Amino acid sequence: MRRLPGLVLLAGCAASYAAPTADDPPQIDKQIAGLPPAKLGPAAGLDKAITTYYSTQRGQRTYIQTDKPLYQPGETIWFRADLRTAKTLVGDQPVGVTLQLISPRGAIIATKRVLAQGGIARNDFALDASIEGGEYTIQLSAPGATDQKKIIVNTYEAPRLMKTLEMLRKAYGAGDAGTAALEIKRTTGEPFANKQVTAVVTIDDAEVSRTQVTTDAAGKATVKFQLPAKMTRGDGLLTVMAEDGGVTESIQKRIPIVMTTLNLALYPEGGELVQGVPGRVYFAAKTTIGKPADIEGNVRDDRGNVVSTFRSIHDGMGSFEIQPAANRTYTVEITKPTNITTKLAVPAAKNDGCVLRAVDKSLASRLASSASNPDQLRIAAICASAQTVAIEATLRENRLAGGSFQVEAGVPALIVLPVPRTSQGAVRVTLFDDKRMPLSERLVYHGLGANLKVTLTADKKAYAPRDTVKLKVKTADAKGNPVKANVALAVVDDTVLSFADDKSAKILAHLSLAPELGATAQDPIEEPNYYFSDKPDAAAAMDALLATRGYRKFEWRQVLPAGASR
Repeated sequence: MRRLPGLVLLAGCAASYAAPTADDPPQIDKQIAGLPPAKLGPAAGLDKAITTYYSTQRGQRTYIQTDKPLYQPGETIWFRADLRTAKTLVGDQPVGVTLQLISPRGAIIATKRVLAQGGIARNDFALDASIEGGEYTIQLSAPGATDQKKIIVNTYEAPRLMKTLEMLRKAYGAGDAGTAALEIKRTTGEPFANKQVTAVVTIDDAEVSRTQVTTDAAGKATVKFQLPAKMTRGDGLLTVMAEDGGVTESIQKRIPIVMTTLNLALYPEGGELVQGVPGRVYFAAKTTIGKPADIEGNVRDDRGNVVSTFRSIHDGMGSFEIQPAANRTYTVEITKPTNITTKLAVPAAKNDGCVLRAVDKSLASRLASSASNPDQLRIAAICASAQTVAIEATLRENRLAGGSFQVEAGVPALIVLPVPRTSQGAVRVTLFDDKRMPLSERLVYHGLGANLKVTLTADKKAYAPRDTVKLKVKTADAKGNPVKANVALAVVDDTVLSFADDKSAKILAHLSLAPELGATAQDPIEEPNYYFSDKPDAAAAMDALLATRGYRKFEWRQVLPAGASR
């Protein structure tokens, strides 16, 4: 698969803007959500060709888990490696696995050869008491698969306070007012309530402000600061210091400052825009060092009329609506942060063709009771001319569903595909013409929220040092029904987790999301676990992530020798 380059803008920016809020769904989405499903017929051999191709594939998915992300010299790293077949995400036949511990200098510190049974290999690395500190790598090698996980080895003093500090925006400019959310708890879980802490802002290695903030009864506070009107490099750092019992602890967070430029890439949904057809264009905005930047803006036609507006949903990603007309051109302008003069051309629309459109599931569930069915995948297709098209949905070397249907010129069609209840992940949905040529394609995440629920219940509310602890482990599906599962349990001081602030991908994101988006250790997904969280915008953020980072040119020649790729 070859990645399509996004359309990139280098634009100047500065100043402040309001946080995004939920917008009213576009009229086209309301129309689609209320449509009856299109009648599906045979897919002219597509189903057989795809099923036959995937029957010969045998990919692997791997995941390395450690008992904690931060270790001191002399401690033992306990690890577990999961090896799953890509098709089913279950363990395969027993196989030998090599795991190596690699130092920050690239030297192999230790090697373990482990037998993976049922797709699971377990072992440990004992760290020498004199080992140097730094970022170490656990590297896995197995037949047909490699993987790695980063850990930190360092001498540290266990903190007395658990602290979190999060910036409330992804981009700030010169002169902006900034805010950050602070929460502090004692290691016992008791809030660090009604305590005064000190917030220090440094810009380009020089302190520019020092303020006092008081936590509330829950140990929370909002830290406010003002950035200077002029900055040289825009290297900003927010440090919060808290004193407890004569000991001062601190937490730091980088301030995402956009100086004069940012990068913006545009990704038409499904691949291309079509004249006269309602379309959606996704965008991803980043700073020049590759960090997400929140933005707002307008889309204007060549007559100067504003035809659409937009704002980022999460991590600088979002979308805008547009129905391109013949002989018209469109440009994007960034309004917040302000002072941007460079404009970006919206990709030109084709004279004819089709687009795929992800269906707003929350809106659909309000208008049609069947929309919330977890056994269904819902997507829409709109074509400029009447024709017979086919749709296919695949997931990790599996053909899920598909069929052919009729579309009228400019009239949306709602396609409801029955998929196995256990299907979860980034589904590749492709629209083909009657000659099996791909017309439009995108990734849609199915089964978000249908995760395994794991609960732990202790036999006592409190324990004394060296007491025996008995835990009851329960695994269930999203509806609370018991599910047989293999789980890994690690016991660690939670202040270590707070201290390490580990945001690496957990098993769900690592197995079902990262491989579909081409994520690597050198080019990871920014905070991948966010998309599986209970945050209000997690589903919309996932959609934007799949439509931007997942925007690519999929190769169908190897699957359909008589076909081609779009």
